[in-house]
Amino acid sequence: MKKLFARRPVFLLGGAFLFALLLAAGIPNEQGRPFNFLLTLEISLALMLPLTAGLYFLFHLQPGRKLSEGKPDSGKLPSGKLLTLCLWACYVPAFLILCPGTFAYDVPFQLKQFFTGLYSDHHPLLHTLYLGGFIGLGKWIGQVNIGAIVYTLTQMLILACCFVRCTQSIEEQCGFRTALTAYLFFAVYPLHMLMASTATKDTLFSGMFALSLCLIYQKMRLGVHNRENGRMILAIVFSILLRNNAIYAYLVWSILGLILLREDNRRVALAVLMSTLLAGGIGLGLKSGLNAASGSVVEMLSVPIQQIARVRQMRPEALSEEERNHIDALMPGEAWNKYDATVSDPVKFDVDGEAVRADMKGFFHLYFSVLTKCPDICMDAFLDLTHAFLFPYQTYRVSGYYLQTGITEDYYDDWWTGEKIYSLSLFPKAREAAGWRFGAKGAMQWPAVGYLFNMGVLVWLCLFFSLRRMYLDAKGSAYVSLLPLLLLGTYLLGPCMTARYVYPFVCILPILAGGEIRKENEQ
Repeated sequence: MKKLFARRPVFLLGGAFLFALLLAAGIPNEQGRPFNFLLTLEISLALMLPLTAGLYFLFHLQPGRKLSEGKPDSGKLPSGKLLTLCLWACYVPAFLILCPGTFAYDVPFQLKQFFTGLYSDHHPLLHTLYLGGFIGLGKWIGQVNIGAIVYTLTQMLILACCFVRCTQSIEEQCGFRTALTAYLFFAVYPLHMLMASTATKDTLFSGMFALSLCLIYQKMRLGVHNRENGRMILAIVFSILLRNNAIYAYLVWSILGLILLREDNRRVALAVLMSTLLAGGIGLGLKSGLNAASGSVVEMLSVPIQQIARVRQMRPEALSEEERNHIDALMPGEAWNKYDATVSDPVKFDVDGEAVRADMKGFFHLYFSVLTKCPDICMDAFLDLTHAFLFPYQTYRVSGYYLQTGITEDYYDDWWTGEKIYSLSLFPKAREAAGWRFGAKGAMQWPAVGYLFNMGVLVWLCLFFSLRRMYLDAKGSAYVSLLPLLLLGTYLLGPCMTARYVYPFVCILPILAGGEIRKENEQ
């Protein structure tokens, strides 16, 4: 405990500096002003004292009452089956509005892989098979919408099961009232209802990631039975198989845990590492069995590509002729002119991925040269790309939809035969309203209420609760809070910041916000 107390100033001051830095960089970016390193640092330092005091107050504001103190935490949650049924029922109204569900985003591309047999691990192969299997069943019986409906209903059930097990784990760790609050959040927060009927990999991944985080916490704090160990392993494995970038977060977390944690908690880190390697092996097996092609290397280079394109467009005179020629070769047809500050896809799609793969050393030599010559423009490119995650925005300015609803009919070309998935909404006016409210305007039409869906606010809450856990928790469980931050880091290197990407951080909010541990004599 003394060591934990000694670490508290580090978490407090580190958290204050993090939020100070986000404020100092985010406010000018929100106003369209260019990044200034010295000014950002000065403002950050000036904000340190008030933010440190504020975080200290918030960290100690009802940090979680021990169950042995004051009024007992009476009450017990109903059975898991009843909780699951009720939670599933909470998602049914949104399903009836969106019926047979939202089949947008990457769905057409994944279905093309399934029906042509030309797979790529750009999209998680497990989800491609799961999605394609139900749609294929619908086509086989001559009613494609039947397959779409069954897919959505089963996804709703899996998500509900994940959340119910999280709620039960929270009850075991923190008591009835904290668990009830978490359950109500899972039941009534609108984003859960909409995502439950959205056929993107992010939905199932978010549920599995939340479950894995909750069970890792439980293992660290209370210890769990073998059955819970199995659930934790399965949750980690499915998380990785449903979201390619998750493997990096789990891998880094487990390796650091083996180095930093004490012997008893090192076993948890080892279990996470073994689960990660198992998931990687299964993924390789799926790739080999399906003869799937590898995704383009440029998918991992969204941030460098954005920065290089912006410099080439805005300050070409800062680059040598050789560097300009190199960029033009990597981005043929002056693809850098398609630069969109909020999404890397317009430029990234035209980047010569094979040339990048063939000369990775040359690409990074070019990148670091551009970064050194124009650090301010490169930072502006990064902030514009990640602004929606790093700052509670007032104006939604991300390209495309905030949360897409409905069915995308584009991209179904000659590979698709027969009837396409189509809307069966029982409440078409409500569907149209949902499409507007959660469409391109990003739900910001609602004064104040819109901030309940503001991605920057949601990420800040996740950061705050993670830091609070690190500050308050004992028994090594503080280290678990690093896992969401590592996952967030992988998203910040992605092509854009959208609501479906923030969903895993929404799902873990009740887990991070839980109270203190039960005393051993009360279990």
